[in-house]
Amino acid sequence: MKHIIQRGLLLTAFVFGLLFRMSAQSTQIVVFLNNGSEQTYSLIEADRLYFEDNTKLVIEQISTKSTVIIPLADIRKITCDETVGVSEASDATVSLSPNPVHDAFTLRNLQGKENISIYALDGRMVKSAEVTGDQSVDISDMPIGLYLVKTQSSTFKMIKL
Repeated sequence: MKHIIQRGLLLTAFVFGLLFRMSAQSTQIVVFLNNGSEQTYSLIEADRLYFEDNTKLVIEQISTKSTVIIPLADIRKITCDETVGVSEASDATVSLSPNPVHDAFTLRNLQGKENISIYALDGRMVKSAEVTGDQSVDISDMPIGLYLVKTQSSTFKMIKL
């Protein structure tokens, strides 16, 4: 059971990283299955890739009006290949540290006051705060897991230990 949860968390982290990097054109996703076969998908910005019930990967391709559901137990590996037109949206001046986080993290180089939101991987906002400069954000009350920290200009993946 622990192995399945760890696999799910790693896959979820990969997918959320991918979703926040996709922009204009397409991203090639290759799903390697335990039976040795491969499935390739070309995703555009409008497509959706997410986990349902922590037991299956769902790929909704809007352009082809198709939905693919793959049990997590059948997945060995997922890779991603960015193609022409895909760029990573990032703000190199703002950073989150430390990561992984135990009790608190700091967003460095914020310009003035910013509202930040922390999201669980199921999309729920679990915390929000208004921070300035190098102010620490206390997350000691949050459970261990993977989270997304969203500022006005950036999104960061954060691991809470």
